[in-house]
Amino acid sequence: MITVVEFTEHIYQRASSALEGITEEELLWRPIPEMNAAGKILRHMARISLVLLPQVVEGTTTGRWDDEYEKSEHSLPEMISDLEAGRVKVLKGLQGLEESSLDVEIPLWGGTHRRAEGINMLVSELVYHAGQIALLRGAYRRIKKN
Repeated sequence: MITVVEFTEHIYQRASSALEGITEEELLWRPIPEMNAAGKILRHMARISLVLLPQVVEGTTTGRWDDEYEKSEHSLPEMISDLEAGRVKVLKGLQGLEESSLDVEIPLWGGTHRRAEGINMLVSELVYHAGQIALLRGAYRRIKKN
């Protein structure tokens, strides 16, 4: 059976694959004005990785997300670095967790929930957003070929 640490590492590897070789132009491109560009999605992923997931793993959540990460501009290298720094911090924290601490109730958005629920929700968001970026990059490449 796969552990939460192995699964989380796998998701981070998938996210890294989706971002491999991304360019500044791809980061800014969007097929329609109403859609988020990959850069905005990556900034959200970096925030999840560097700020939100560590708070859930450590149990230091307050029930609100009161950080400033997504309100600020970040360069492509900075966001990639922050995603990786979060990965290291999250995996280290997960490796140090006792199995029983996954069932501990902590304050999360919308009330109190099991720590495992918060971890699963945020790791799932990384999967989802990596898929969005992969889709945008694929569409960008196909449009630019024509």
